[in-house]
Amino acid sequence: MAAENTSRASGVSRRRFVGGSLSLGLSAAATGSLSAMASPPSPVPAPAHPSDKKAPLFDPDYARLIGRSDLTYTGRITTGTQGMSVANGRFGGPVWQSNGSTLVMQLNHTDMFMFNDASAASKDHQNSGGGVLGRIHIGFGTGTVFDTTTQQHLSLYDGKLSIAGVGVSADVIADVDSDVVSIQVTDNRATPQPITVDLAMVRDANQIWGAHSAISTLTTVAGTGRPGSRNETIVLEQVVQEPADTGIKVNDHYVNTAVAATVQDREISDVVSGTIGNRATLRMTLPARQGTFTVVVGGNADTRKAVRTAAAAAVTNATKAPGHTCIYARSQAWWRDFWHRSYVYFPTQFNFEQRRNYYMYLAAISNRGSYPSKYNGGIWIGEEDRRDWGSFFWNWNQDCLYQPLLAANHLDLLEPLFTMRQAGFEQYKGAAQQMWGSEGIFIGETAGILGWETLPAGIADPMQQYYTFKTSTRSQEFTDITMRRNKFLSPWNWNVFGGNSQASYVTHTMMATQETAEYYWQVYCYTKDVHWLREVAYPFIKGAAEMYRSYDGLRKESDGKYHVYNTNLHEHIWAGKDVIDDLSMARGVFAAVVKASELLGVDQENRPQWRDIRDNLAAYPLRSDPDALWAASTNPALASQLATDQPAWAQGLRPAYFIRDLHGTESPIFKMLEKYDVLNLETRDQGLDNGDWEIALNTYLHSPGYLNQVKGQVIDRNGSSRFHVDAAKLGRADDMVNILNTQYGVFSTYGVFPNLLFNQLDYYSAEGYGTFAAALQDALHQSLSPTPVGDPVIRVFPAWPTAWDAKYKLLAKDGFLVSSSMVAGDIQYVEIESQLGERARVRNPWDSDVVLYREGRKAETLVAPENGLLEFKTHKGENIVLVRAGTTPDTYRTSELIDTTAATTSPS
Repeated sequence: MAAENTSRASGVSRRRFVGGSLSLGLSAAATGSLSAMASPPSPVPAPAHPSDKKAPLFDPDYARLIGRSDLTYTGRITTGTQGMSVANGRFGGPVWQSNGSTLVMQLNHTDMFMFNDASAASKDHQNSGGGVLGRIHIGFGTGTVFDTTTQQHLSLYDGKLSIAGVGVSADVIADVDSDVVSIQVTDNRATPQPITVDLAMVRDANQIWGAHSAISTLTTVAGTGRPGSRNETIVLEQVVQEPADTGIKVNDHYVNTAVAATVQDREISDVVSGTIGNRATLRMTLPARQGTFTVVVGGNADTRKAVRTAAAAAVTNATKAPGHTCIYARSQAWWRDFWHRSYVYFPTQFNFEQRRNYYMYLAAISNRGSYPSKYNGGIWIGEEDRRDWGSFFWNWNQDCLYQPLLAANHLDLLEPLFTMRQAGFEQYKGAAQQMWGSEGIFIGETAGILGWETLPAGIADPMQQYYTFKTSTRSQEFTDITMRRNKFLSPWNWNVFGGNSQASYVTHTMMATQETAEYYWQVYCYTKDVHWLREVAYPFIKGAAEMYRSYDGLRKESDGKYHVYNTNLHEHIWAGKDVIDDLSMARGVFAAVVKASELLGVDQENRPQWRDIRDNLAAYPLRSDPDALWAASTNPALASQLATDQPAWAQGLRPAYFIRDLHGTESPIFKMLEKYDVLNLETRDQGLDNGDWEIALNTYLHSPGYLNQVKGQVIDRNGSSRFHVDAAKLGRADDMVNILNTQYGVFSTYGVFPNLLFNQLDYYSAEGYGTFAAALQDALHQSLSPTPVGDPVIRVFPAWPTAWDAKYKLLAKDGFLVSSSMVAGDIQYVEIESQLGERARVRNPWDSDVVLYREGRKAETLVAPENGLLEFKTHKGENIVLVRAGTTPDTYRTSELIDTTAATTSPS
C-alpha cells in the first residue's frame, strides 16, 4: 500500500505507513524553499511474500509474543496520569475511571500546542503545554460499575483497551485511517440505567493571557448522527492564537482544534449543557437499555492561520466513521504489520522485554502527526492542559525517544521529527545568522514549533554580540524582550538566574543541530536511498557542518588543530573550550558532509575546508590536561579502587563561564560511541581507533556510571541517562547485568503507574524507556561502520550477558533484517533478509568455519577465525542463514514461547 501524505496545513495526517520496513514516505508538510525535500524517497522493493519463502527459523505466534508485554490491571484507575492510552499516532489519549460509575478519556492531539517560540504568554505559563482537545465522560448512572474487581487489559498487539466492570464492559480502539476513537460499550446490567455522554472543556471557555487567547465553544450539530438516533453530534472547538508582539507575522501563533462525539446503535434522548467540576460540557443522554452501542469521537487540529476547518473535519471524522468492528479490523491489520517488523524475546527477562515493547507501542501511538512525541508526556498526558516544562522540545530528552527506532526497523516513527525539521528549515537558517552570525543552520537545544522566532535586527544584532562575547553589556531592547519570553528557550536562557552570567544552560549547546543531521545521515546508511540523501537529508547535513565551520568559536590555532570555544556540555559546562561532545560530533558531521557531497556531486568547492577541519580537529581533552574539566564520582570510596594514572578523557577544558554538576551519569562524555560511528567495536577491530578505544575504556571504568551502577549497583535516578547505551556500545556484556538492572530500577524509584509510565516528580515520562530499549537492542545487535562513512558490519550479541537466553529480529545498515538466537550462551544462527541486495559483512560469532545457506539450500563455507570478518554477496529479497560448521538451520527451527505466567517477574 502506498504511503499517504500528511499535511500540517490540513491538520490531519492521512498517511498509512507501509509494511515494507525501509519505506519512509515523508509528508508534504514542508513548503516554500524546501518543498522539494518533502518528496518521498525511492521505494525499496519488498522481499518476496512470506508464503513464497521458507518460514524464518524462529517463527512465533506474534500475537502471543507481543501479548507477553500486555498491560493488565485489576481495580479502578482513578486519575488520568495513570490511565492506559489508546491512539492512532495523532489522536487519542488515556482512559480511566474518575469514580465508580464514570469512564473518562482525555482526547489529545500531537499537533496541538498552546504556544510557539515567539509567545509572550508562555513566560508565565511554563507548565501549560497544550496537546489537549477535550475529555469524554461516559456515566453509567447510580451504583458502582467500576470497583476493585474491574479488569483492565491493554493489548499491544492490536492496540485495544478492554475494561470489564460490574455488568458493564468497554472496548476502546483508535482508527488508524482517520482521527477517530471508537468506544464500544456493552451494558448487561439486570436493571440498566440511562447513560450519559459528556464532552467537556479542559480549560475556561475564554482564557485570555495578554495577547494570547484560547477560546472554547460547545455546539450541537443536527442531522449528522446515525439512523435510529436523534441525528445529533456534539462538538467542542478551540481557537488558540497569539499575535507576535514584534509585529513579524511569521511568528504569529494559531491553532484550531475540535472534538466531535456521536453515538452509533443507540438513540439519543436528550442533549443539554452542564458542567463537570468547573468545566463546561454538552451532555447526550441515552435511554436505559441492555445491549451494545458505540461512542464515536472524531478529532482535528489545524495550524493554518485564520482558517477554521477543525470543527467540520472533526464532525466528518465522527459521523462518517465505519462501525466498531470495521475500525477494529483495520487497526488489527496495521498493528500486525507494525509488530512483525522486529522483535526481542527474552524467555526469563520478561520485564525487560515488556519495557521495550511497551515503549514501541507508545512511540507508535504518538508519532504519526506533524510533530514528534513529546518527552514530557506524549499523547498519554492526562492532566488536562498541564505539561510540566511547557510545550517546547528539549533535545537532550527528546533524543531518548528516537534512539531505538532505526534498529527496531521503524524509520516511519522518525517521520514527525523530519517533518518538523523540514518545516522549520528557514527558521533554523535564520537562527544561525541572527544568533551567531553563522552560515548553515542552528537548532536550539530548547525550541518550540517555529524552531526559532524571527527577530528584528535591533534585537538580533545586540543578542549576537552578547552571546559571542564581543560585549558583556546587554542592550535595553534585548533585555526587555527577554523579560517577555520563556527563559528556557535558547535565545533568552541568560535570564534563568536573572542575568548573573553571560552563559546559560542551553544557549551554547550545539547538539540539537548535530544530532538532527546525524539522524538524516543514518537513514541514508540504513536505506541507501540517494533520493532521500539529495532531496531531504543533505541540506541538514551540510547545514550542521556549515554551522560548525562558520561558528565564531571554531579556531585553528598554532598547533595546526581546530579548537572549539564557547560551547556547552549539556547543562554541565557552560561556554567551555574543546567540549568533548562537540569534538565528537564535528568528527562525524564533517566526515558525513564530505562523503555525501561526493556521492551527490555537489559543493566541490567546499570540500577542501571540510576535509581540513575533519582531519585536523583537536584531540579529545584528557583528565591529565592542566585545564581539564571531568566527571567525578559521587562515591569517593569506589573511585579510590581504580588507578588514576591511566589516560582518560575530560569533558572539556577551561576557560569556561560556569561549571555545574559534573559527577552524574547524565554527563554526556561518550557521543563518539553513540553517534556517527566515530568510535566503536569495528573501529577498534579494524585498527582505526588511534588509541582512542583504550582511553574510552579507561574513561568508562573511571566514570560515575561505572563506579555507582556497576561496582556499587546503585539505582540511577536519572531516566535520561545514556550510560547503559554506552556500556553496550563498548561490548561490556558482563557489566550489562548490573547496569540493566540498576537502570531498570529508575522506573520504580518514584513509583510506577498502572500504565507503566514512571513519575519523575516534575513530569511523568517514557523517555527512559527509549534509552532502555536502545541499550537492549545495542546489547543484542550492532550494525557498525568503522568510520562515519565506512562499510557497515553486523555483530550479533556484542554485549548480551551469556546467562540470559534471547532471540531478536532487528534492522542493520544497508537494509539487512537480522535475526539471531542465543541459548545457554551459545549463538545458534544468524539469519539475514537482504532487502536491498547489498554486500554483507558479519563478524564471525563462532570459533569455527561458517556454513552459508541461501533460501534454505547449503551454498558455501566461509572461513574466518572467531570475530573474523565474513563477507558475501546478497540479492534483493534473499534469505541467508549462517550456522557453525557441523550444524544446519533446521536444528534451530522453533516457534516455542514461554508464557508470561511462567516468566520471571523481577529481572535478575
